[in-house]
Amino acid sequence: MVVTEPPRRRRRCGPKVKSGCQTCKIRRVKCDEAKPSCQRCTSTGRKCDGYAQDILIARPQDAQDRAIIHRISTSMPGNREERRGFSYFLHNTTVELSGYFDTSFWQQLLVQASTAEPALRHAVIGIGSLHEAFTNRRLDYSPDSIERGFAINQYTKAIGHLRRSLATGKQEPLTALMSCILFVCFDSIRGHFKSAMLHLQSGLRILRDFKSKLAGDSIANSLGHLLIRLSIQAVLYIDTREASDQKAFAAELMEVNMPETHIPESFESLEEARDGMCQAANALFQMFYMCDGDLPYVYQHEALPLYEKNTSRLAKWNTAFETLMQAKSRSFTSKQIRGAALLKIQHTTATIMADAALPDMNDSRSVAEISNTPDNFLKYTGDFQTIVNLSRSLILASEADAKSGKSALTFSTDLGLIAPLYYVCIKCPDRSIRTAAIELLMRDPRREGMWDSVATEKLIRGFWEIKAKHPALQIGNETTPSIPFKGLDLVFMDGMKWEWKWKQPVTESRADTPGDLCWTDGSFFPAGTNVW
Repeated sequence: MVVTEPPRRRRRCGPKVKSGCQTCKIRRVKCDEAKPSCQRCTSTGRKCDGYAQDILIARPQDAQDRAIIHRISTSMPGNREERRGFSYFLHNTTVELSGYFDTSFWQQLLVQASTAEPALRHAVIGIGSLHEAFTNRRLDYSPDSIERGFAINQYTKAIGHLRRSLATGKQEPLTALMSCILFVCFDSIRGHFKSAMLHLQSGLRILRDFKSKLAGDSIANSLGHLLIRLSIQAVLYIDTREASDQKAFAAELMEVNMPETHIPESFESLEEARDGMCQAANALFQMFYMCDGDLPYVYQHEALPLYEKNTSRLAKWNTAFETLMQAKSRSFTSKQIRGAALLKIQHTTATIMADAALPDMNDSRSVAEISNTPDNFLKYTGDFQTIVNLSRSLILASEADAKSGKSALTFSTDLGLIAPLYYVCIKCPDRSIRTAAIELLMRDPRREGMWDSVATEKLIRGFWEIKAKHPALQIGNETTPSIPFKGLDLVFMDGMKWEWKWKQPVTESRADTPGDLCWTDGSFFPAGTNVW
């Protein structure tokens, strides 16, 4: 008698369902997707952790929700190294990226979203890996160290997942927007500024194209402000591009047209003050980019209305900020006090920049001459000192945190201390203040988006050496009437490489043959020489 075995039941194959609750996903069981909590969890006495697709409208706040995020992070898919990168991002990078302000995007929204979206998850892992390398002084810009490493592999995976989801036409705008933000951060950190700018512009286009769909969405509004802040910190790169590129970028920013933050008599919170400062600084840079530096103000028809609006906002912002500090600073936490100091640094820097470029319809000089005349900055010595003093207090606090085992807040995607201290070193006429500013840059390595403190310190010293070698140009000479120094361009390149380059031929006293020379990271070379 032949006994035949019954046919084996085969599991039906089909596309993976991504819409189940987080608890069922972690347990790898089918979810019945009941709302607000699935029956499969509640019937067995488990707590349903909710649905990933709902995180874009829910912002967890309590300790229980933070525990959920922690449990998700320890159950993330991937190999050991990927889980390590995600864990480092969760426990270290999110604290640094949040800085002194609201933590909801980095520590809550993004962490939960990355459990459902592979593009976000791999980008998060890559950024966490770069941050760990920076913390351990291993962040290197050479191709052998990053281009072939673990972080770039995660970045490539993230790009691939996003492209595939976009190809299906089912990608949510908010998820694509978050992906752009992460890609900007990743490329900025590793010194790939051209790629960072492409991702930044993609994010701005998403805001523009889906403006009606995203209107009224608080999270979309929050992401929009974050993109604008990324645009502001990209000023180091944008300022070194051609005038046509600067104007095109300013036009893109204007097309986004974020809802304008009304400046009240007093801000209700630091977050409100931060948004107001962001919009004022953004308008300031738009004004500079819309100007033609080779023409007098009388011909700057597009830029002048922006200037008047921006300077008015800066003045109103300061009044509202001072009123906030008088009313609530006594109840501020240490973190909030530091955030307020950073906002004051940024406002002081922006005010000097605006005042130094004060329009005069009767002045026949070009905008570049007016805004680069060293005498213009003599009256701001006290303001430059304020920037240095407040920066020193923040750096001392950061060093104290590091000694006590807390996050030192030296790793950020937003503008922080490096750019204001750079501005002091380049523009301040007082040697002692400039020296104090560069010493602060040298105290502890910092990364703030496209700004790196080590590279910035070298860049400044290169500029100072050119000043010393060309006294005839009166480059910031404090003892004799100044001549506008507008013949030197900063050219910024990928990999934290840069050069100071003359617009017109200048005779260098060290050279045997006079010619058009440029200063590149510590050495003089004939302009156009490929030194990399």
